Amino acid sequence: MSVSAPFDGFVVITGGASGIGAATARRVVAAGGSVGLIDMNREGAEALAAELGDAALAATADAGDEASVHAAFETFGAHRSALRGLVNCAGLAQIPTPIEAYPVEAWQRIVDSHLRTTYVACRIVGSAIAAQGGGAIVNLASVLSFRPGPVLAYGPAKAGVVNLTAALAVQWAHRGVRVNAVAPGWTDTPFLRPKERKGERDLTPILAATPLGRLMKPEEIAEVIFFLLSPASAVVTGVTIPCDGGVIAGSGWAPYGGFPA
Repeated sequence: MSVSAPFDGFVVITGGASGIGAATARRVVAAGGSVGLIDMNREGAEALAAELGDAALAATADAGDEASVHAAFETFGAHRSALRGLVNCAGLAQIPTPIEAYPVEAWQRIVDSHLRTTYVACRIVGSAIAAQGGGAIVNLASVLSFRPGPVLAYGPAKAGVVNLTAALAVQWAHRGVRVNAVAPGWTDTPFLRPKERKGERDLTPILAATPLGRLMKPEEIAEVIFFLLSPASAVVTGVTIPCDGGVIAGSGWAPYGGFPA
């Protein structure tokens, strides 16, 4: 679907102040839609809403707290009548840590920031979409949903997002709600490489594990998300689409000498 293709719905985006969430907001607005940004980063959400103009609203909320998300959703007022989509991008990064050194409380915080936030937003905003005649939900999974790594909370949480996505797709199919997920690989966002740490992380191992040999761009992930929001994907529901530059497909090549030159 081209940038000029019309899309006149209202889309709620959790974690919409930066990264993939912000790129998705810009993509929806570029196509003629409007967005409601829910983020704990008030300054970032309000700055993006100001950039996007009348097509964007911002609300501050803890995406894992049901009352907080409900209150934020209520602030969108009349825009909710045009509600057609939800994109769940909220979540915290995790530093790889051995289980012996990783307290249950820290593990739970990361799991909640991805799996609980997705459930809460689907329960509040997704239920509203179902009540209004249908639309689309896109959840943010990860390549680590399928290929475990040393992030013992983030990976399992994202695997849970994949399962929840499929379950809700079946539960809401008769209500006209499609539920899908995207599973990005290493994407050049503040989540991976915070501005204050740029240049301090060696990206060589990441690039070596990615057949395309580069980081994904937030705008590239946003294109796939927009496809799943749009009528162009009318028969797609219950799936998770890898957007990983070939990481999953290439994971079995190392024993055979690596990727072809």
